[in-house]
Parts: sequence; structure tokens; C-alpha cells
Amino acid sequence: MRVVPARNGWSWLVTGFALFRKNPPMWLFLVFTYWLGLALLGQIPYLGPAASTVLLPAFSVSFMVICAVLERGGMLRPELLISGFRNGPSTLIVLGVVYFLSTVAVLGVASLADSGLLLLWFLFGRKPPDEALQDPGFLRAMLIAVVAAAPVAMAFWFAPVLAAWNHSGAAQSLFYSFFAVWRNRRAFAVYCAALFAASVLFLITVRVLAILSRGQEPLAQSLALVLSLLALPTLFASFYASYRDIFPENAVPSETPSNRERP
Repeated sequence: MRVVPARNGWSWLVTGFALFRKNPPMWLFLVFTYWLGLALLGQIPYLGPAASTVLLPAFSVSFMVICAVLERGGMLRPELLISGFRNGPSTLIVLGVVYFLSTVAVLGVASLADSGLLLLWFLFGRKPPDEALQDPGFLRAMLIAVVAAAPVAMAFWFAPVLAAWNHSGAAQSLFYSFFAVWRNRRAFAVYCAALFAASVLFLITVRVLAILSRGQEPLAQSLALVLSLLALPTLFASFYASYRDIFPENAVPSETPSNRERP
């Protein structure tokens, strides 16, 4: 693990976009399939949201593998989307359970401000009414959740890939991830600032499209979905860029489906 300059936070996004440009059609196919699978799983009452959260660490490793294949000049294939379940699946499931419980705890703290609206939305998919979304208490709960989730995000940023590729235990991977992010907090501050600026630009774009669509909400929502799908590959690939930058000495598995099945 090394400490990188603050400016590297921006370079992670640049590298992520460069990886996306290597194969945009397949990237979009994989991201859409992933999103659709989690959306369908989330429709299962009670168990769906929990299961989709528990599986997130394994899927995050899958996207790491996708990036590693592209970095080596390999070919992307659909089966790469489940490649994250092949290395240390039991540890990744443990991490998923811990992540789910941590999220519930964070939203439990936030429920002190919104009477549990965010928690019920996460656990049961019960979207609060529009008037509740504009309530100051709900906005305070969102702020509390963001602050409380920061240490959770730090612990889980590198934990899945450390567990899968370095064979670290769940506790060890969480520990190393937390302190890797903390020691590189300046680079992550730049990274988060860039993401915030991109999010503001995204919201402005969606708002402009909504105005141009003359109040046709389904059309505006479809356009927002398309823009999200275009942005997600760069975001996912930036996770890989940050890992390779901060853990350059860690080996990346050489055996992947695309390595074994060269055309």
C-alpha cells in the first residue's frame, strides 16, 4: 500500500473513462445486465433488497476482473459478470452480510430524524410520499446517513478485492481498506469533489431534458436512466484505477475467462 498525491484522485476517473472507451458496447451490456438483475432481485418481498446488498461485494470483484481483462487487452465476455464469485466466495458473502448490517445501522441512526422513512425504503422498497421527500426531517436524515456511511464506505472500498485477490480474511480486508482510504484521504477528497461536480452536472442535464420534454415524466426518466448507464462504467472502472494506484504491489489474477479463451 502506498500514499499517492491528491491529484491522483482525478486521474482515477480519467483512467476509468479510458477503460470504458476500450469496449463501450460490452461495458454497457454488462452494466445494464447487472442493473437489471439487481432490480429484479430487489422485487422479491423482504428478501430481495437484503440479497442484492449481500451480493454487492462479489459483483464489485466481477467489475474489477472486467477492468483487469481490458487492461491486458483481453476480450470481454458475458460470463465475466459472475467471475467475482470464483475467488473467496464465502469471505465475500460474509462481507456482504456485514455491509447489509452496517447499512441498516447507518439508516437506523438516520431514522432518528425521519421516523424511519429511509430505513423502510431500503428494507422494504416503500418509497416515501413526495411531500415527505421535501420535508426538512427527511433531508436531515439524508445528511446524517451520508456522514454515518463515510467510515463504512472507507472500510468496504477495497475490502472485496483484497479478500478475493489477496486471500485476506473479512476483518483483515476491512481493516486494510479503511486505513488505505484514510492515508490517501487527500486523493479521495479530490475524487469525491470530482464526482460531486459530475453529479451536479448530471442533475442539471436531467432538469434541462425534463423541461425540453415538456413535462413528459416517463421520457425524462428514460433519458436519466440512459445517462446513468453511460456514467456507471467509468465509475466502476475508477474503483479499479484507485486499487491499482494504491496497491501497485498486489498481484492481479492472471487466470480469467478471457485469458483462457483467446480467439
